[in-house]
Amino acid sequence: MKIFLKFLVVILLLFLSTSVNAYNINDLLKELDIPQWREKISNPNFVNQFKTQERFKAVVDLADARGYDWRYRIRAIRLLGHIGTPQAQEALLSMFQDPFFHHECPSLKSYVAEALGDFPGGRRLVDILKDGLKDPELLVREATAKSLGKIRMPDSVKYLKEAFESEKSLAVKIAIVNALKSIGTEEANIFIRQIASDGKHEDLKDAFGGSL
Repeated sequence: MKIFLKFLVVILLLFLSTSVNAYNINDLLKELDIPQWREKISNPNFVNQFKTQERFKAVVDLADARGYDWRYRIRAIRLLGHIGTPQAQEALLSMFQDPFFHHECPSLKSYVAEALGDFPGGRRLVDILKDGLKDPELLVREATAKSLGKIRMPDSVKYLKEAFESEKSLAVKIAIVNALKSIGTEEANIFIRQIASDGKHEDLKDAFGGSL
């Protein structure tokens, strides 16, 4: 009986030690609380540490931590983009589709859209990301267009064309045109030539130095 009790005590102590030493949000906050955080989360040696289950969970928890300073949540969101695993993509897609995710700071969703542009293109990614082109927040629409341009999926062209026709913001229109240029399909190029020749978008042409 005494041996059994000693065994239980050892197991309990090991469990408590593991729990105390577990990497969590506070540990991540300390690592990201530096002026050069962008450089840090771009460093592969730093990023690779977060491909373990425990550390990855801390990144997701901080990105999704309602009530935490939005500036640190943004850093966790961008870190997920650099982690680049299927699990990181799924976490970001879930945040992007959650209508309450960015309630405390509308621009949070734009950083999720930006981070999704770090992943390889795919039909499902485009199907979800395209809804950002209709978002009421200008920054989300702009970031979505930029990410679709980075992903360079030909399927994105029709959504970008539709968004351009209804878009009022010059900044978003510029992002859409740049995305279409990056994708570079015949359909995309024809649309850009139409914009350049219809005489309705002189402000846009000026933004590109007088020529699209």
